[in-house]
Amino acid sequence: MADAFDVVVVGGGHNALVSAAYLQSAGLSVVVLERCATLGGDAATEELTLPGFRHDVAASAHTVFQQNPLVREDELGLLSYGLRYQRPDPVFVLPFEDGQSIVMHRDAERTAQEIGRYDAADGAAYLRLLSDWRALAPLQGAERGRPPMDPEEFARHWRSGPLGDEGLRIRMASGIEIIRERFSHPRVRAFMAWASTLTFEAIDEAGTGLLPFALTAGRQQHSWTTPEGGSGALIDALAALIASRGGRIETNADVTRILLENGRAVGVETRDGRRLLARRAVVSGQHITEIPGSLPEGSVDEESMQYVRRWRAGLTMFVAHYALEKAPSYRILGGETSAVAMGRLSSETSLLRQLGAFRVGETTQRDPFLLAINSSLVDPQRAPEGRHTLKLISIQPYDLAQGPLHWDSVKESVAQAMLDAYLPFTTNLSRGDVLAAALESPLDLERRNKNNFRGSGHGGASDFGQYGYYRPAPRWNAYRTPVPALYLTGSTTHPGGSVSGYPGRNAALAVLQDLGIPLADVIARARAQ
Repeated sequence: MADAFDVVVVGGGHNALVSAAYLQSAGLSVVVLERCATLGGDAATEELTLPGFRHDVAASAHTVFQQNPLVREDELGLLSYGLRYQRPDPVFVLPFEDGQSIVMHRDAERTAQEIGRYDAADGAAYLRLLSDWRALAPLQGAERGRPPMDPEEFARHWRSGPLGDEGLRIRMASGIEIIRERFSHPRVRAFMAWASTLTFEAIDEAGTGLLPFALTAGRQQHSWTTPEGGSGALIDALAALIASRGGRIETNADVTRILLENGRAVGVETRDGRRLLARRAVVSGQHITEIPGSLPEGSVDEESMQYVRRWRAGLTMFVAHYALEKAPSYRILGGETSAVAMGRLSSETSLLRQLGAFRVGETTQRDPFLLAINSSLVDPQRAPEGRHTLKLISIQPYDLAQGPLHWDSVKESVAQAMLDAYLPFTTNLSRGDVLAAALESPLDLERRNKNNFRGSGHGGASDFGQYGYYRPAPRWNAYRTPVPALYLTGSTTHPGGSVSGYPGRNAALAVLQDLGIPLADVIARARAQ
């Protein structure tokens, strides 16, 4: 006899777990089924190199997550389950080859002074950007925390704020346009371009105009928000919350079919033939391109299938994890400093060249965009005493001109080039300080996690909208699919990738709304537990 629950949640990534946490807290019986041996997806923390070295497999900073009501207002009591964050200072450093640098400090005025060394007007422009963000942030928060708007509502929404028409223009502009309008000095533009690319969206495309505001101001307010114990600490907290309220979580439970009855989702079947029934809903954290293959043939209409077929990945990444003998120290103007995060970008035009190479399937090995993360600097749990972890990330194409499988031939050389581009900016590291490495090309990222579609851990975009902000096909009402009682969450739903928890919370709200359960009642119930 099949097990039966109110809700079956497919997948154990952070958004699926957020959905499960809200639904279980509502008094529904929930089971979470994760196909891998561990939970977390791209928010997992694992020993990738050597025993005792705990690496975040993908996401490392939970800055965007701090704005989600799940954390900001602690709606479900998640923060009582051991989730703690470090907010380091400096936030990040961006050194240049000639010994110059720009450092983001926790103090905004001090950051503006760093920028002002290159151009006093740019220092003042930085503070104006932070001020303008205070007018734009409520609009973005309202957009992210609900299903996508239709074009008319979208335009009214973005015109309704203190900046009026300018708010809508910024929202629809490209990030590069905004940076060039507001800043003059090449070094300052490089600083802003690097900071605006940290969610791996192509800032030369329309619809990315908020990124110079949101990502810079977010880091300025919340720092490089580092979870103690790794990104997996968020997963552990969510799992503990779900279990404490009676939810069930299974790993090594690979869902291969979504079961329908009279066209309605009524449960799932796993690879080992088990059936788990859902009385009220199935919530899937699968990538949207996986959904049709999990359903009986013909159950999704052709218009919706066209939407799925047109899906395209966003920017894809190459990730190199290292176990280090010691923590890196970086060259900055007048000395050196350690930092959790370091960037490498020689100029905004260098980034644009890399985006151009990306689009034609060419790797960038000379003058690459780099993000370096040394979480163990502020979190000793990440490595044995005195040792450290390092993660290097660059933008590299999944679709190489020679085909994706060519990555297996060039992975080592690309990683070598990335490390060669990184080491000169340190004062104390050489290749001899590398104890072990674990390399993941865009192809490897997809092999590890199917949700890293074509090497992108940030969802992607269809021709219905810009990166991260999705305009659903007529029968895809954001988290509701064309199949009754089947809901979708994860990075391929609005508002996209990163550890934000918004897709998870928004999908749960759609289920609750359809079941007639007010969110206020869920919050009250959770706080009483």
